[in-house]
Amino acid sequence: MQDVLLSGTNLQRQTLRLYGELVARRESWAGKLVLACGEGVSATGLPAAVSIAGGTTLLVDPDAAMVKAVFRRGGVDFVVNTLNEALRVLKNEIRKHRPLSVALVAELQPTLAEMVERGVLPDLQVSIDLPIDAPSDEVSSEAQAGEIAELEQAGMERLGLRSREGIAAPSERLAGWLVERGWSEAVLEAATSSALREMDAQLLALLPATDALRRTWLQRIAHYQRPSAGGVRVVWLTAAERAVVESSNRTS
Repeated sequence: MQDVLLSGTNLQRQTLRLYGELVARRESWAGKLVLACGEGVSATGLPAAVSIAGGTTLLVDPDAAMVKAVFRRGGVDFVVNTLNEALRVLKNEIRKHRPLSVALVAELQPTLAEMVERGVLPDLQVSIDLPIDAPSDEVSSEAQAGEIAELEQAGMERLGLRSREGIAAPSERLAGWLVERGWSEAVLEAATSSALREMDAQLLALLPATDALRRTWLQRIAHYQRPSAGGVRVVWLTAAERAVVESSNRTS
């Protein structure tokens, strides 16, 4: 996992890709639990992606400083120190099909072992191949892999993503899903926060009313990743939609 906070553009691009990986597999993740574990996993944008897709996230991250930094900027909803606390918070939201992200500051192997022992079975485990400077702990990694394998045998799905230029690269499944819809990533810049809000409103007016996936993204991403001044909006657009946006930018 990663050891530094991603910049605004890269974080949002990765969050959109993770959101895409989720909704390409299931349009709504309401009532589902996604697991991610490793140093810096709380900073990957995954909790926002899962929440926007309607699901809940349990992040097991031993990097307390990173978790606190992500929490301060609104990237996770709760920070806890025991699995009991995490499950207590998550259980009600899963039952009510409400999105929530919980970062558990704890060592990986003992936590995963406790999950196996208690029969806690996430619906999906996500891992992103983002390198860190510190050397890996091979013993811990092997133990963690064993626990993950047990959860997988019990029915948990796994999604492993490769990284390119520091952020998650789209899987073949996501790439094909986007091609089917004629969508591609567009990075749109705004000079101020108010201009960004106006741009979001313009994009919502442009998208079809029936396009729940992209509209939900635009309506919710600002809640989880708030720019301090200007900012960017990373969104999927068709070629025709992109032309409209570019034309509007030239005349404004």
